[in-house]
Amino acid sequence: MEVFVRPADRQDAVNLMHLIFQLQDESNTFIVEQDPNQIEVQEEADNIDILQTTTNNIMLVSKTETGQLVGLASAAAMPGQPKVAEIGVAVINDFQGHGLAQAMLAELCDWAQTFSTVEKMMLTVQTSNAVAIHIYEKIGFKQVVGSEKMVLNSDHENVPAFDMTLVVVK
Repeated sequence: MEVFVRPADRQDAVNLMHLIFQLQDESNTFIVEQDPNQIEVQEEADNIDILQTTTNNIMLVSKTETGQLVGLASAAAMPGQPKVAEIGVAVINDFQGHGLAQAMLAELCDWAQTFSTVEKMMLTVQTSNAVAIHIYEKIGFKQVVGSEKMVLNSDHENVPAFDMTLVVVK
């Protein structure tokens, strides 16, 4: 089955909310700051519109030829640091292991290099998530020395994590 990576648009809002719930159910590493139960579809559609009109934020979705959303990637400017974007990537279990996360990361990097005003991308990864760490390193992300910390996972457990960064070459 073919999967396409593209920028999210407001028509994706309903399916995006379903994807977020599925990702939360399937993974203990996927965390959203705002409770998805508190987000209205119209609000999500408006948020997508706003994100896609900036030069330091983007949301990408992975969609099958049948219209199912199977992955999500985003870059969001850090508060008070408009040149630094925090990124996140997630793929539903049935579509993992086929290079989709790497393809979405490559799209984020292409956006950062050719369109954005972002100079650095960063992320926090759980130490136990070896697959994600491997993908990030393959793309060029480096671990930030001294960034080790404990983070809350979606099971509400404190787990070790660290930060990784990638300098955007324009």
